[in-house]
Amino acid sequence: MGEISNDLVFKICLFGDKNVGKTSLIQKSIQKMFNKETKPPTCIDFAIKKLTMNSFKIALQIWILRSDPQFKFLFPIFTGGVSGGIFMYDITNYSSISNVEKWITTFKEGLSNDRKKIPLLLVGGKLDLHKERVLSRNNAKKISKKYNFLKYFECSSKTGQNIEKIFESLTRSILNHEDYFNKTKQNI
Repeated sequence: MGEISNDLVFKICLFGDKNVGKTSLIQKSIQKMFNKETKPPTCIDFAIKKLTMNSFKIALQIWILRSDPQFKFLFPIFTGGVSGGIFMYDITNYSSISNVEKWITTFKEGLSNDRKKIPLLLVGGKLDLHKERVLSRNNAKKISKKYNFLKYFECSSKTGQNIEKIFESLTRSILNHEDYFNKTKQNI
């Protein structure tokens, strides 16, 4: 069977504090596996996720940005040309969401003015540890609204809960934002 060609390619950035589950999220989504001992990327990690939506074959280039302060100066370089983003935090670690404003500011530094309003999702990871939760869903939704995230999700890379919904929602939001649905109708 031959390789599927892609109609569209979107660059996505996944960012947030250390140990919130960014690499695990990608591994579960693409490789369908969970490894509790996942090692963080050295600086940047990169993965491709393929999906089909509304007859579009789409490749998401997912860039995982490492959270160490010594690498933050690189973010503007890697966020150039991005179509969407995911800020991820750990629902069992309040400090992982307390830096949301700094993360968004750093993330947007590399975006051109016409890209400042790209779709961004707020994702709370480690939902399988919900009994250890330190931030309620309601408070997370308030944070999501305050910082203009398009949507809020909670997920578990261990169980797979909501993993695919996150990428489908972000992809659909990018297609809407970029007006691909109307462009397709006009070409028919």
